[in-house]
Amino acid sequence: MRKFTEIVSEGFIWGVGITRPAPGQEKRAALYITTTLFGSILAVIALFLLLLHTL
Repeated sequence: MRKFTEIVSEGFIWGVGITRPAPGQEKRAALYITTTLFGSILAVIALFLLLLHTL
């Protein structure tokens, strides 16, 4: 079974169409993509909750 970060990274590469990372940099790229993706999702949720609170 592949690691969760590798699955997310591979899905993001295929879904968005970004360039595949250089050989030897796959793990670093997978961690970066996963962190950025979840950070973006958390930011959207935080903004939504802030808007709900202010309205």
